[in-house]
Amino acid sequence: MPMTTQDLLDKITQLPERPIDVPTAPPIELVAFVVRWNRGLRQWKTTTLADFARVSVSTVERIERGERVSDDALDRIAQAFGYEAGYFTAPRLPLGAEEAAASLVETYSHLEIVPVGPMTTHRAVRDAARCDAVLIHRPEVSDVYDDDIAGLQEWLDLASFILSDIADPPPSARGRRDLYNDILACVGDLERRGLTVLSGVMPAPQDRLPDWKVAVVSITPRLTDPGAAKRRHLMVDRRVVTLPSGPKTT
Repeated sequence: MPMTTQDLLDKITQLPERPIDVPTAPPIELVAFVVRWNRGLRQWKTTTLADFARVSVSTVERIERGERVSDDALDRIAQAFGYEAGYFTAPRLPLGAEEAAASLVETYSHLEIVPVGPMTTHRAVRDAARCDAVLIHRPEVSDVYDDDIAGLQEWLDLASFILSDIADPPPSARGRRDLYNDILACVGDLERRGLTVLSGVMPAPQDRLPDWKVAVVSITPRLTDPGAAKRRHLMVDRRVVTLPSGPKTT
């Protein structure tokens, strides 16, 4: 019977306390939970992680069951997730309970789940253009793509202006379709160059702006994020979409 995430959590809570003054490697049960959590966050299949880490599927399955595998396999898994070699294997001093809790709060309490999908339709473009701001999420994307990504943002800014109440006269239906097609062509160029482009809308109410929304555009390399095309949500730090507080007006 396969081990569930709850089974892993139960095993972690039953582990004996590690000495706080002796460096030790993370327990395999904790490694199993982190590997499973990272794979789920990226919406990777077991085979995707195995291929990307250059290990066997059975090795991934053993790790996620909390079974021992070689340090080399653990290093390959860590690097597949973007961590340094040794992340799962290097001895370190354990955090105290309060410090560990504070670290978890600092890391995860500001994250919000944003539904995303491929930016391949007029609706996806329209939804992004009707937002009040655009947030480009581009982890591990080379600066070679800077001009192309800046061009996409400029297109979205233009569409946002045209679809706003400021534009006069409002664009015709045909004009809007042509604009959407131009933006999709820009997205298509990025996709043909080896990137995956996803988009979603994040409600981000601000002081005196309760309906403020942010378009989240995720751009990732297929080489380092092979499961991105099937991703259906993204974790976004709410702090990066918070406007600075200005003087209150009446």
